Amino acid sequence: MAMRKFIGVGLLVTLMSTGVPAQVMAQSDADAADIARQVESLSAEGAQSFRAGDYEKAIEFFEQAYALDPVPNLLYNIGRCYEQMEQWDEAIAQYERFMVAPDVESEARSHAMERVQSLREIQAMQAREDGSDGDGVQDEGADDVIATPQPAPPNRTPGIITTAGGVALIGGGVVMGLMASGNAESITDTQLSYDDRLAARDSARTQALVADVFYVSGAAVTALGIYLIVSADSVEDNPQASRSMLTPWVGKGSAGVGLTLGF
Repeated sequence: MAMRKFIGVGLLVTLMSTGVPAQVMAQSDADAADIARQVESLSAEGAQSFRAGDYEKAIEFFEQAYALDPVPNLLYNIGRCYEQMEQWDEAIAQYERFMVAPDVESEARSHAMERVQSLREIQAMQAREDGSDGDGVQDEGADDVIATPQPAPPNRTPGIITTAGGVALIGGGVVMGLMASGNAESITDTQLSYDDRLAARDSARTQALVADVFYVSGAAVTALGIYLIVSADSVEDNPQASRSMLTPWVGKGSAGVGLTLGF
């Protein structure tokens, strides 16, 4: 009797100990998804404020989004806001933070570097014109700086890699399907023993199931890869489409695909 009680308590402790991590992981995933939604919403509000000319409000939204998830693109957007407000030192500081942030593509870093150089030239020109109003010169220089960088060319690499992975999964499904077909033929082979035919039947069922999983997964991954490639092409063909770009991003405790808004 004591032994049964000890076993029951042990099973209860085991179930409790294995259930807690699953709940923690589920809660963590939910929190990460909630943060991603908040970051996306704040970024959209910031872009809307920027287009409306309310740059201070746009900075507030971008900074709130960055506090939730330090996405480097938000630093670049904050720098654009300060640049529009002609606060050159603040704009340069944000661009420099963007340039040293991890996982920033080299082309985007080059664009930020060009902006920093242009703003430093404006500051030097203002220093040479010490004592003059210089408003017209400043406005002309700011407009030139905003128009200089061009959107980075579309990156088709994620789409190509994703499509290749989907094709590989489909190929695996074909292989498993052929193996299942071979085992299915062995079921009717009278030269084999009953146990061997029974084992062939079980193997055929398992391999057929795995083949179906590979087919479905491969089709889904291939479709996603084709979508990414087509989306990249549409951005390249349509200059207006370059204002927004679908890009993968990774943050603290979360990952996904985000919409990067350009101005």
